[in-house]
Amino acid sequence: MTATAKRSAAGALGTLLQAAGADRTADTARRSCLVVAPHPDDETLGCAATIMRKIDSGAGVSLVVVSGGGGWPPERSSAENVTVRAAELAAACEVLGLPHDEVTSLDLPDGHLAESEEGIADALADALRAGCYEELLVTSPTDPHSDHAAVGRAAASVVAGTGTRLLTYPIWQWERPRPWLRLALASSRPQLISTSGYVDRKLATIACYPSQLADMSDVNFGLSPAFLARFTGKHEIFFPHRT
Repeated sequence: MTATAKRSAAGALGTLLQAAGADRTADTARRSCLVVAPHPDDETLGCAATIMRKIDSGAGVSLVVVSGGGGWPPERSSAENVTVRAAELAAACEVLGLPHDEVTSLDLPDGHLAESEEGIADALADALRAGCYEELLVTSPTDPHSDHAAVGRAAASVVAGTGTRLLTYPIWQWERPRPWLRLALASSRPQLISTSGYVDRKLATIACYPSQLADMSDVNFGLSPAFLARFTGKHEIFFPHRT
């Protein structure tokens, strides 16, 4: 199957799963949560509207960013990328309404998070104990990006017995169909959070990450408009972790 065919199939599967989801906007808007992003921008793609809705309702929200994102874009040094992406993250959090003291960066090496899975689990366990969060939002262990999958596994390993609901959000499943199927099989019915009233702010948050966005002269290099459109529809989608 060609890359184009995979994207088409993945998009169709994701759309079907969204159609099968249940709107839980009212249920979750006031629940406190810990959002975990493997890299700066994952929190925005997967959860921006949900984060803003919770903050606007008065719920406590904290963010853990696991890697500084030094691996992208590849033409710059890792140190330069980390500096740029830290500034982009700070700008995005300002749009989201997340105060600086609610954001923790673990600064682990981009592309190698599977090697630090135990340390990530320890850090997330500490954060859960400190915050007593009702929900934990994180990438899925079925995400085809190895860093995303490692962070998802680490979160799943520590949430049992905490009383915190684990909800996973898709990122690179939108590019490959098989990870969607693995995600659906590992989860219960998808939950949808409405983006109504938040799309413009989510777009503004995405725009805080220019280093990650595709150059219009080459939409295959960076996050393309077609890919980003998957995250700015009527709902954000989450999959309850089946323990």
